[in-house]
Amino acid sequence: MLRARWQGYEIDSSEAAYEVSVPQPEQMGTLVRKFLTSGYFVRSYYLLFEEPFIRLRDFIKEKGDLGDKPTAKTLEYLEEQIAKFDPKSYRASRIGVKAIESILNYVGSHRQELLDAQVFRFELTPDQEEMYEDYDYEFTPGEKVDEGDFYSEEEIPLDGVVLYLGLYFVPNSKLSPAEQKKARSIARKVGKQMDSFGEPLFGGDWGDMMLGDLERSMPVSLRVRLNPDATFTVAGRWMEDGQFMFSYYDFLLGKAAQKAGVKIGAYTL
Repeated sequence: MLRARWQGYEIDSSEAAYEVSVPQPEQMGTLVRKFLTSGYFVRSYYLLFEEPFIRLRDFIKEKGDLGDKPTAKTLEYLEEQIAKFDPKSYRASRIGVKAIESILNYVGSHRQELLDAQVFRFELTPDQEEMYEDYDYEFTPGEKVDEGDFYSEEEIPLDGVVLYLGLYFVPNSKLSPAEQKKARSIARKVGKQMDSFGEPLFGGDWGDMMLGDLERSMPVSLRVRLNPDATFTVAGRWMEDGQFMFSYYDFLLGKAAQKAGVKIGAYTL
């Protein structure tokens, strides 16, 4: 069984986050594929950061063993994905789980070579440099990135990032009957807790509002990062108004991780 440590926690009034530590890096791609296809995410995955794929493609062309079938297949997936990149478009390209699995398993098996070649070494973006001045952050590429140290997703360094995806939680109607029942129970409980704040601004009932939120396809990010010690971390965030429904999304993440064969520890801060 693949094992990982999962941490789900609140960052502020508008974001929530999760993190996974992965002790079997050679199987990174297989773990992520199982997680994404667990049934708790909409099966549309968007690549939000293109440069790692270009660098990895160039590395394999220069130093990879193209006589090795998995390596050759990984290069094929990279070339197919890179062909979709359009610098004139703001739309992210879609990527399939077979490509994700092949690429991440290759990176997991060649992690030390990739670290030595600094393939995934990225500087802060200009926007991040400006943010860091405002918040008195300091970061040097090559350091370990602890995403929990950063206030918002936009501030998190891209250094070490191999894969950065945008995806969506499935709406409650796509869950099993038993899971839908559990979700409604969570929503009603949250609604009762919110009653202490008085009536919602636009009228209605908190419980009904929370039940309505179950049908939203909430966007969530996923980053796979190669750490300086040749380990991997999977992390991501989602927006959450007041984090009223954090327990519901924590429930979905737990079910997805269970399907992926991952051990979980979840908590809020």
